[in-house]
Amino acid sequence: MKKKQLIHFCFLFLPYVVTAQMLSWNFPVNRTHAGILLGNGVQGLMVWGDSTLNITIGRAGFWDHRGGNDFAARANFDTVKSLVSQNNETALRNLFTYVPPNGQPARPQHYGGGVLKIKLPTGYRLKEGLINLSNGQINIHIKTPAKKVITLFISQAVFEEIAWIDLPVELHGKVKSELIPMWEWNKKPLQQVGITAPVAWNQNNLNGFLQILPADKPLAIGQKITPSRIIVSTNVGSNAKQTVIQQLQTTDINKNKQRSVDWWKQYWNEVARISIPDTLLQEVYDYGLYKQACSTPPHGIACTLQGAFMEEYQTPPWSNDYHFNINEQLIYTPALATNRTQHFKPLLQLLDTLMPVFKRNGQLFFKNPNAIMFPHAVDDRGQAIGNYWGGTIDHATTAWVAYLTWQYWQYSGDSSWLHRLTYPLLQGAFEGFWSMLEKTTTKDGRYVYSLPVSVSPEYGGGLEGVGRNSSFQLAALHKVLRVLPQAAVLLNLPNDSRWADVQAHLPLYTTIQTPYGESSKKAPVRIALWEGKDLEISHRHHSHLGGIYPFQTIDLSDTANSKIIENSYWHWVHHGAGGWTGWCVPWASIIHNRMGHTDAAISWLHYWWQNFVNEGRGTLHNTTNLGMAIMNEPPWARDIAKGKRNTEIMQLDAGFGAVSAILDMLVQETVNGIYIMPNRSWRWKNLSFKRIRTAGGFLIGASVRKDKIERITVQCQSDGQLKLYHGLGIEFKLNGILKEGECLEINVSKGTTLLLEPK
Repeated sequence: MKKKQLIHFCFLFLPYVVTAQMLSWNFPVNRTHAGILLGNGVQGLMVWGDSTLNITIGRAGFWDHRGGNDFAARANFDTVKSLVSQNNETALRNLFTYVPPNGQPARPQHYGGGVLKIKLPTGYRLKEGLINLSNGQINIHIKTPAKKVITLFISQAVFEEIAWIDLPVELHGKVKSELIPMWEWNKKPLQQVGITAPVAWNQNNLNGFLQILPADKPLAIGQKITPSRIIVSTNVGSNAKQTVIQQLQTTDINKNKQRSVDWWKQYWNEVARISIPDTLLQEVYDYGLYKQACSTPPHGIACTLQGAFMEEYQTPPWSNDYHFNINEQLIYTPALATNRTQHFKPLLQLLDTLMPVFKRNGQLFFKNPNAIMFPHAVDDRGQAIGNYWGGTIDHATTAWVAYLTWQYWQYSGDSSWLHRLTYPLLQGAFEGFWSMLEKTTTKDGRYVYSLPVSVSPEYGGGLEGVGRNSSFQLAALHKVLRVLPQAAVLLNLPNDSRWADVQAHLPLYTTIQTPYGESSKKAPVRIALWEGKDLEISHRHHSHLGGIYPFQTIDLSDTANSKIIENSYWHWVHHGAGGWTGWCVPWASIIHNRMGHTDAAISWLHYWWQNFVNEGRGTLHNTTNLGMAIMNEPPWARDIAKGKRNTEIMQLDAGFGAVSAILDMLVQETVNGIYIMPNRSWRWKNLSFKRIRTAGGFLIGASVRKDKIERITVQCQSDGQLKLYHGLGIEFKLNGILKEGECLEINVSKGTTLLLEPK
């Protein structure tokens, strides 16, 4: 049986195997983002082609920093509030608009690198590409003129900016390789912002190019060619060319091979593994874990929208920046439950470095010396990117980043960042909100707090997108108010009386009661985007439901909220997915799951795969299928073949969001405790998982056979209290001893392992 057939056999007939070790791509692969990915958090490779093997090479951190929007030097909340009350849209836009000098870029831009083209001899064709998930090696099967299949291997160092291509003996000395810089595809836009052509260099068997930027460190990419191997190196820095040449001349390939094997082995031995009876979602999960290793390793650079996987044919969309109003959260959240909290290290280090910038923003914008403010999109220096003022003033962004760092502590138990980063972020987020709040007295003599000027992300591009008491911002503020006292206790810091005061007098969300649907008489109370603003269209940012997820500020079991939540959910369902983009579908899946509709959650992930993932497993921003959503693009494989220009937009966020959505179906954490498969699909009668991590450092495993839970294991990584809704019934066995209760509440010690079984 051929290897490819064996792979497919495992997927189709052995769905409970922990993971398929290989994934395949059938050539030709006609464009960059349909290619096979290989990365180490700094250097990103995308492998594609036909008669020519193309390896698109990106290098994270290659930034042109010109064009940062210093909005806080011009704008402050009082001015924004005044202009909103005057309905002065023009003045608001002018306040936040950065106008670059002639010949300067309008925003900072993350740039790609180029393409290594390996030209095969006449008659040789690329047949199939296989990626070994266990060790990150790509195998390229090539068909010779004699119909023989030979194999070329592509590997990458884990800790160095080195990759190498090992040629089969049949191709020794017979291939030609050429490095082509991204300049060749982007001359005009680069020249318009003062960037000149790269400088090529060639010495003996080494060659490459140096792409110089007007005000930033250059990028160098080089190759070393031998009859049996091609080595590629990248570097960004003041001595980039010299560094690349030295790497090519001195790198120890055998040493790097062994280090890579060891690292990948440790990764798979630690990461959460699942085996589910859904072939598609099993692949989504396994490939998601692989991409997590490639994109967010602890030794890499903090991951942007695309990470190091930047195309050559265009400048990466949205500058391939850090989007902090959901996208970064989608990228990093899976590292918590997948038991790889160390992947947060580059992000935490970046945030720590940028704190002075965000403190300055808060001090100037809110006129509050203790406030911190994140714009929704920034470069690696914290500079605001673009002129979208509605996104810039969305203070829920700051709160969500603060909460993400708090989750890191909850899961990892690593307190080293609590005092330095997490508490200042939480406190700074609160201070910004405090400067926004209004305190008013009601007719019955009570007082309430409100947010007079607030937004719901990306809903409306101007004044039509602003209102009082955005439900998203209310949820974000309430989450900060719940976490701050816990953080203060941990750090032996005083409690601020304002926290409880605001929490007691601030609504959880804003409601609206207007007719919708086919019957004009149907007018249930539901959550509004902000006061007087209903969800009127299908929208990609499910922000008004943020109290359900991610912030969990609404107790879904509380009867006071349950009917409103149900009405809000069905109203959201009523508007459908016509306005959605790729990254929002996994978020929607989690909301469906939290509402108890796991089969809907599964179905939406299948929908995402069918409509927002290309034929090469590339996770896209826009739908690939015309007619499925208003944000769409042409069928790429067909149109590129016709010679049309490629503008495909890949982002990593949705693929990681899908990993989180799958894990949420297996182990669901709520404010009330940990639930084991609370709404398991009736189709999932046999499954298993291990090492799914929860807050408190519990590693959860379970197996289901013939529609019944066989066993649940809990490995306790720290001292603490476990509250576990196990799903085994009223009576169950705990380490062999009969117990009662649908929820196990128990104090545990570090190193303890619990075994729960049916009676």
